[in-house]
Amino acid sequence: MQRLATAMILAAGYGTRMQDLSRDVPKPLLPMNHLRLIEIALHKLANQGFQRVVINVHYIARSIMEFLGDGSRYGVEILYSQETHLLDTGGGIAHAEHYFRGETILTLNADVISDIDFQALYHHHVQHRAVATMAVFPSRNNRDYRLVIYDDWNRLKGFLPRSRPLPESDLTGIFMGYAILSPAARAYLTPRPQSVIDAFYLPALQNKEPLFVYPFRGQWYDVGDKSSYLNIRQKIQEGQISLETMMR
Repeated sequence: MQRLATAMILAAGYGTRMQDLSRDVPKPLLPMNHLRLIEIALHKLANQGFQRVVINVHYIARSIMEFLGDGSRYGVEILYSQETHLLDTGGGIAHAEHYFRGETILTLNADVISDIDFQALYHHHVQHRAVATMAVFPSRNNRDYRLVIYDDWNRLKGFLPRSRPLPESDLTGIFMGYAILSPAARAYLTPRPQSVIDAFYLPALQNKEPLFVYPFRGQWYDVGDKSSYLNIRQKIQEGQISLETMMR
């Protein structure tokens, strides 16, 4: 089976949940031991066979571009999609469409780390003939997260707002920040401020598009806010979490 070759890292946000840590440094460049946060994703993508990585940038964009360069030291080609104003997830992907050459792509948030196999996620997507596939961490934690609802066949059914009653008959999980998007999925998106969920997933569900989830029960860490970032960084420093494993 053909391997996925192109990925997009979503890295344009202000990182406000990092509070003072991201005042002068964009969140993707915050240190994680001897690496910067976004470098973990770049090494992982290179190790899993990706060749081209698009990164959208806005907040302190020049710092990211100057630090990462053309990607040659990571073993990938980096292309930058600069946003003059924030376009959110959906608009950011649409704004970078000219880089994708009509290919199916992986999208990933810059503030998550995991030992997930992206090619296995892609194979799951292909086997189900999906228009889009979300990686989901099975969970019933509807206090801290907007949960993804899916069935026993891994078909996406919808999204549960925080603190709403949990469905008894359906499975739920946390969107991990990783998704496979086909050209048909991205056709729903336009380069204006919009989220992927509102602009694509919700209308695609109404249109009964084949949307699937990929339940993943390995290691996954959301480092999107100051508290979680400091906690995970300490665990890495103490050897409780292996960065090498996260980059395989």
